[in-house]
Amino acid sequence: MQISGGKVALYLGLIFGAGITAGAFGHMLYSTETVSAKAVPTNNNDDWRQRYVESMRTRLKMGDDQLKELNETLDETRVEYRLLRQRYKPEMEKIHQVQVDKIKKFLRAEQLSEFEKMEREREEKMRARESGPGV
Repeated sequence: MQISGGKVALYLGLIFGAGITAGAFGHMLYSTETVSAKAVPTNNNDDWRQRYVESMRTRLKMGDDQLKELNETLDETRVEYRLLRQRYKPEMEKIHQVQVDKIKKFLRAEQLSEFEKMEREREEKMRARESGPGV
């Protein structure tokens, strides 16, 4: 029994199509992000400070007097950072606003509303961070 050229072309086309489908499906599975049950670490400065102090205590074998001085130094530095941040905040906001205005000029109308939503989310995160414990 001889197979016609049309059937051979059809079979080759089906095999080729199956390969493309399998490749696309494999790529989709490979590039999809996995879900993790681990908690996402937050940018909490108190957590950072606890880890930092503990690391200093264990790695440098600091005594209680040294740990007291370390905590006092960190408290003083926190205040200085907050003052500096407040001092330069208006200038930083001006620079950011210029950036936002430039970006808005080249966005399409359908992109603009999503960009504005992204900016509101960024501002909320900044406010939450500023109202937190600080540096």
